[in-house]
Amino acid sequence: MQFNKSTLTLISVRHSLLYLLLSLLLLGVSAISQAGVVDTNRAKIINLTLPDNWYLGEVAGLEFTRNGDMVVFNRGLHPLLVFSKEGKFKRELGLGLFKVPHGLFVDKQDYIWTTDQETHQVLKFDQQGKIKLILGRKDSPGSGWFDNGYQLNLFNAPSDVALDSKGNIYVADGDNYRIVKFDPSGNLLSSWGEKGETAGKFNFPHSLLFDAEDRLYVTDRQNGRIQIFNTDGQFLTQWNDIGYPYELERYDDKTFIITDARSGEINKINLQGKVIEKFGRWGKGLSEFGFPHGLAVDKSGTVYVGELLNWRVQTYH
Repeated sequence: MQFNKSTLTLISVRHSLLYLLLSLLLLGVSAISQAGVVDTNRAKIINLTLPDNWYLGEVAGLEFTRNGDMVVFNRGLHPLLVFSKEGKFKRELGLGLFKVPHGLFVDKQDYIWTTDQETHQVLKFDQQGKIKLILGRKDSPGSGWFDNGYQLNLFNAPSDVALDSKGNIYVADGDNYRIVKFDPSGNLLSSWGEKGETAGKFNFPHSLLFDAEDRLYVTDRQNGRIQIFNTDGQFLTQWNDIGYPYELERYDDKTFIITDARSGEINKINLQGKVIEKFGRWGKGLSEFGFPHGLAVDKSGTVYVGELLNWRVQTYH
């Protein structure tokens, strides 16, 4: 079947229009926030080679496998794609399984995990695309509470997934404002959180990240902060004044990087949660970002950014 950009999925187009309208509202913010370094010599747009008549949609997630392949989760007609590090297409996984791709995670065994906000599922794939685990029920959003764990196993717009050092699974259940914990086989263990602004509550938990000490970092998007918990869900601390956080990744032993969707900046923060460097700004040019959502760092320290508004992958170093 031959198609062009006008035949991209209705969902992708709908989201793009919403992002475009919001971008107009945010022009004032981007005009004021010019602290980010704009250096076109440090930035590069990755040319992802695709089969004929395939097009990339909004790039929601980026990850690297152990051998350096780049996994791209996007909202086009072919959502889950694997490329070489240089951007050469290698294979597609999970065709027909996604509606609104959101979170992407590659674990230490190279399994690929995805979350979808409209199927309300978390899927685990091997490198050949075989499904190894399913969490949630397709097209069946849950409330996050009920007896006997039934509704606790159902999500409403899950946004991300992460694993602790024991292989336990943690899901950011976005529209239920909670974190859900499962054992490695997918059996429910616990959940915590509700809508709110105080410690331990969330207003759309957006992304998850574990550090080497098994501390769980949760980007609490609408509250503009990162909350940090232990594996039992005990609140440890929080980082404020970090903008409108979408995605958090570890950069090195002393710093993290985080996307600020409103300013279009990619910020580097230290272990105390303080912003120490800003890169980029809102826009469509080189060294500019339109709703930076996917984020990954390769072994050389190059940062890869997936953009929702600009439908592309851009790097900087």
